[in-house]
Amino acid sequence: MKVTSVSFQIFSHETEDVEKIKNALNSFLQDFLKYASISENSTEGHYGDKITLIKYDFQGKISEKIVDYLFSKLDKADLLYLISTIDSRLEKSKIHIRIDKQKFIAEGKLYLRDGDDIIKIIISSVGGPKRVKEELNKIANRALHTQFQD
Repeated sequence: MKVTSVSFQIFSHETEDVEKIKNALNSFLQDFLKYASISENSTEGHYGDKITLIKYDFQGKISEKIVDYLFSKLDKADLLYLISTIDSRLEKSKIHIRIDKQKFIAEGKLYLRDGDDIIKIIISSVGGPKRVKEELNKIANRALHTQFQD
C-alpha cells in the first residue's frame, strides 16, 4: 500500500496530564519522531473545561514504515479484528483506527477500541477502498507471520 501520511490525534481533557500522554507517544514513536510535525491546540469544551488536541503528523515514505510498525505492535486478535471490520474503518482511501488511550499510557501497548477516550490514527493512502483492503491484508499477514515466529 502506498501510504502518503499517518496522523495520530489525541484529545486530552483538563483532568489528564498532557505531558504523560505526549511522553507515552514519544516513547512509542521514538524512532520516527524526527519526521513528525507535532502540534498542540487548546479549546474550551461544552462545559467550559479545557481540551487539548495533540497531533503527530507524518508525511511521505516514513509513513509506510510507521504503518508496518503499528501493525507489528497490534495483538494478533486485534489485527484480525481490524481486518474483519475494515469496511467500517475506511473512508475513501483513509483508514481510521482507534486505540485505547488509557491502556496505551499505562502499558505502552496498542489495543483497538471503538468508543471514546482513544488515540485516533488516520492512515492515508493512494488507491480506492478495494486496493486499500487488499494491501492492508498483505501488511496484516506479514505482521501475523512475524508474531507467530516470535
